[in-house]
Amino acid sequence: MESSNFISKNIRELRNKFGYTQAFLAEYLNITPAAVNQYENDARTIPESVVEKLAILFNVDEYELYEENPEKQLVNSSFAFRADELNAADMQQISKFKKIITNYLNMSTALING
Repeated sequence: MESSNFISKNIRELRNKFGYTQAFLAEYLNITPAAVNQYENDARTIPESVVEKLAILFNVDEYELYEENPEKQLVNSSFAFRADELNAADMQQISKFKKIITNYLNMSTALING
């Protein structure tokens, strides 16, 4: 299976795990639901900018979306927000905050180990 197949499968599985609809993902990503469907069915190449946004939304590192073995994905479900509790605009703000925190933690680790 090619890496694009893995990412498509992983996005679909994570979306379902978090309880998000394709329409919610489309609104969050500011794309059409048809595009989300094409990404999930490996019918369209997923841009890196979309991969980055999805990684933040699902609280995983980008490389985990390419992981062949789903058991190796380090999804932290305690940070999962259900779509029925928040709207897409809320999730965009939360995603931006997660990115800031992730960058801070990465920088702190690099400084300590550097």
